[in-house]
Amino acid sequence: MDGQPADYPDEVLRAMKKEHLDWVDDNLENKMSDIKFPELEVVCSRLISSELADSTALHSLPPREKINLNDLGPSSSKKITMGLMQAPLVAEYLQSMVTHVDPDFPPRLIAGFRYEYDRHRSTGIKGDGLFLLMESFATGGSADFERHAAGLAVLAHLFQVCDIFETAS
Repeated sequence: MDGQPADYPDEVLRAMKKEHLDWVDDNLENKMSDIKFPELEVVCSRLISSELADSTALHSLPPREKINLNDLGPSSSKKITMGLMQAPLVAEYLQSMVTHVDPDFPPRLIAGFRYEYDRHRSTGIKGDGLFLLMESFATGGSADFERHAAGLAVLAHLFQVCDIFETAS
């Protein structure tokens, strides 16, 4: 396609890209409602980092305010909104881990995310670029829509309830 500008002008390539991104969003949205504890377990278990940052207190801020504060664009905002559809399930899963398996699981999960966030933030990355890196971390770079949806749900939940991404002072 790159060597065929007459066959694939810029507007055709942009339309193809938009069509593909819409397809990805639709598949993620469809899989979001299929998330159950097993998908969350796979994602969360992988995310617990051995190099943990100190866990800090949880700070809740309305998602729209936090999105604006972090200069996140429409694509990141849409993914956070999609992920928040399953925030109650993520909260229930984390509570079940505390009650039945490992009381330190949520703080370690948050610390793993915080470590990854701080690592990228220290290089000056912000906004949508930082969100994409955190999304890739949360999803393990998986192309599997179910796993990606589960990772996005965990990221959105943590985005909403803790200090991953910037909060108002």
